[in-house]
Amino acid sequence: MTLNPTLDEAPLRRFHLVLSSLAAMGTFIDGYDLSVISFQALIISNVFHFSLKSNPLLYGLLLTSALIGMAIGGVSFGWLADRLGRKTMFLVDLLFFIVFTTLSGLAQNVYQVIVFRTLMGVGIGADYPISSTIISEFAPARRRGALLMYGIMFYWLGTLLAGVVNFATLGLGEDLAWRVSFIVGAVIAVPVVAARGLMPESLRWLVKNNKMDRANRIAESLNVRITQGAGTVKRSARDLFGRYWKATLFVLVAWFAFDIGSYGLGFYTSTLYREYGINSLSRIALFGIISAPFPILAYLALIAIVDRVGRRKPTLIGFAVMAAVLLLLPGLIERNPLTLLPLFIVYASFEQWPGGLLSFAYSSELFPTEIRGFAQGLATTVSRIGAVLGVLLFPIISQRGLTYGTLFFVVFIALAFALSYVLAPETRQLPLDEVSSTKQHQT
Repeated sequence: MTLNPTLDEAPLRRFHLVLSSLAAMGTFIDGYDLSVISFQALIISNVFHFSLKSNPLLYGLLLTSALIGMAIGGVSFGWLADRLGRKTMFLVDLLFFIVFTTLSGLAQNVYQVIVFRTLMGVGIGADYPISSTIISEFAPARRRGALLMYGIMFYWLGTLLAGVVNFATLGLGEDLAWRVSFIVGAVIAVPVVAARGLMPESLRWLVKNNKMDRANRIAESLNVRITQGAGTVKRSARDLFGRYWKATLFVLVAWFAFDIGSYGLGFYTSTLYREYGINSLSRIALFGIISAPFPILAYLALIAIVDRVGRRKPTLIGFAVMAAVLLLLPGLIERNPLTLLPLFIVYASFEQWPGGLLSFAYSSELFPTEIRGFAQGLATTVSRIGAVLGVLLFPIISQRGLTYGTLFFVVFIALAFALSYVLAPETRQLPLDEVSSTKQHQT
């Protein structure tokens, strides 16, 4: 009699693609929303009569409010996902997004926008640890890297749609354009909630929590076999700073440093266009549409190689290119502001390799099922603190000159490169439980 394969041994099926696509819609919405605000901040500040120069703190809070919410949602919902299950939190987090994104679009002043977007960010931040966790827990070992990168690639599909919406809504007038752009995101999320209701609970989570009746039914429907039960060794959040301290240090600090440089520059790209004399909003929106496909192509390349080349090499290459672009950027755009577009395309494309691998692969692969949601959620929270710092500090430091602002980012990208070089393990094609085993972390 031929035994069914385990989850790690199973062939890639349509089920994996459907589940990964539904999980990835959270990153799609994240990419859409954060790309919308980086452009619509120009319009919102006009409507409510302030600017980056007149009130940099208020402008920074407008940009970072969702990131602040994500910092709250990541660790709290990640912890709940380990206790209540992945599926339950998968539905609740998008309901947060729908309600508070709609309220953001109806806000009557900039302070309401900031408050509602902070609460909306809680939902987006919650989706990160759950999305990557559920993809990794169902994915076959040989294609886990590709499925995880497929999931995070949706961020840039959302960014591409944001560029189209930003451009299309300009004809509505300033007071209506930003409102419609926000509410479009809420509308997109509604069918995703309904579709996610049909997804199964994580089989690994059910087994670890001794819910074997449900686990056996799901295993039978997927034609896979369960190879182990709940086990006698229980993991807790304390283990992140004990048995798993190296993995925790690597993921938290490297992702934190990455987000300082990534979000710090990414959020101000539209603003930099204007600061350097490109005042046409339609032109700036068009630049967003032009640049978005290139990171998608970078992810397609990573999907093709990540389970053969591995995780380490693309991570290190991506950090090196990011640092090089940041060093070149001030001198080139001083000569010609239009060079910001190709520089941003190169930067945004290569940053996806370390960014995608840190946020969706390493952060979910390196930790055991019992604490995977919390570990990923904690990493999301710490990374978003880095993102907030990058966005808030960049305009302050750049008052002395753009070179100082980009050098500030280079320091953190160099830190992330060094930490990855020393601590990043290679996890390609290894069974998930083997990657997250204590033995693996002691080698």
